[in-house]
Amino acid sequence: MKKIAISKLLLASAFMAAPAAAQNISFDSLPSVKDIVSQARSSEISVPAPSLTPDTRAPKEWTLMVFMNGKNNLSSYVHTDMNEMEAVGSTDKMNVVVEAGRIYQAPPSYPNYPGGYDGYDNPWGGGVVPHPGWPNPDWNMPPAMGREGEATTRSSDWTGVRRYYVLKDTDTAVTSSQLLQELPKTDMGDWNQLVQFVKWAKAAYPAKKYMLVVWNHGDGWKTKSPGSQVLKGISYDDETGNGITTVQLGQALAGMGGVDIYASDACLMQMAEVVYELKNYAPVIVGSEETEPGDGWDYAAFLSRVNPANLSPEAVAKAAVEGYNASYTKKGSGVTMSAVRSLQAEPLRLLSDQWADLAMAQDRPLLKAALTESKSFAGADSRDLLHFLSLAGAKIPALAAKGAEINALVQKKMLILNAPSGDSYKNAMGLGIYLPTYGFDANYSKLALSKAGKWDEFANWLNAK
Repeated sequence: MKKIAISKLLLASAFMAAPAAAQNISFDSLPSVKDIVSQARSSEISVPAPSLTPDTRAPKEWTLMVFMNGKNNLSSYVHTDMNEMEAVGSTDKMNVVVEAGRIYQAPPSYPNYPGGYDGYDNPWGGGVVPHPGWPNPDWNMPPAMGREGEATTRSSDWTGVRRYYVLKDTDTAVTSSQLLQELPKTDMGDWNQLVQFVKWAKAAYPAKKYMLVVWNHGDGWKTKSPGSQVLKGISYDDETGNGITTVQLGQALAGMGGVDIYASDACLMQMAEVVYELKNYAPVIVGSEETEPGDGWDYAAFLSRVNPANLSPEAVAKAAVEGYNASYTKKGSGVTMSAVRSLQAEPLRLLSDQWADLAMAQDRPLLKAALTESKSFAGADSRDLLHFLSLAGAKIPALAAKGAEINALVQKKMLILNAPSGDSYKNAMGLGIYLPTYGFDANYSKLALSKAGKWDEFANWLNAK
């Protein structure tokens, strides 16, 4: 590990953060890492010296970009997951870059409640089930961040927003990756910040293919109602009160020029509505139908499965799904994770419209019975699409043929890999969809799937009084 003067590091980072053409300079004019190291007299931080600088780095096969929003009660997990990434690190085939945000542990929203709690601490207390599940000492959660103003000696308790180039390291007590930038106050609940991160990563670490992981809380397709304090969607920033809705996520992927794989390390995001919103900007989409357990993705299990001999987008997506499944199967935890081809989202929409037309001419109580019996997930009014269609076809023969056609499309053409773990998820077939039991959320009409298709009409009809 080499000592680098912070002023030089920030200078180099600032140049790396934008294309050379935009600054009217050439990369040849930048100081080399060798020059920076040789001139260093003292240091404010310790980082491993990189072997290459962006101006000499040939494009690798992949750049994996992780937007790690820990500006909420997930702050402690940033340190844990960074160390999982460091177990493998960047390779000669793949860059791994991270934008990580952390805040001090917020005081509980209801301090007079015994022990204190906020909306995230208890899903029955008004909050959503968070990415690591609500705090439970039996779930092996990492130490909580300290509160602002508390004295701490833990190096892992940094706050703010940082960008890292992930390097291999076996010391799990510290984050040893190369710190590239410390950003000023940053809203990670703003989809424009996600765009800025990806554009920066593509410019600084060019590759033939790109994978983006958004790491945070998730609540499927749902959005934030005007005037509501309840955050829905993905990437909640507790400092600003903002989150990225599904519609905004689509805008972000469009603004960044798309990626080869989009993945959510967050709860409930593998829904037909999310896939349809992103279909034009990410040919492969990875996510979980269900809430994610305590540790979210096991990045060591994922990255160690990436095969240098087969780096196609589908192969890399399979490695992510297989790593997640293997990690929780070993722990005996029930989970869901799948990878899909978004090219099939439009054919699925067309077949679903045809099914909806047929369904709305059938017996509503029978369809409601199929709904209540279908595999449900812990939020977003999400049900497994194929399980619901199978039950509906068994109860109403007129729907069986079209349901079987949809099943064949999803199973044979759309799914790259579906890997649920545990008996409770045997009917989790890889793709959730909005099927409310009580009432219809008018915000659903904002989605691209709702605007183009008829599932909103069916869901509304099914819940009519």
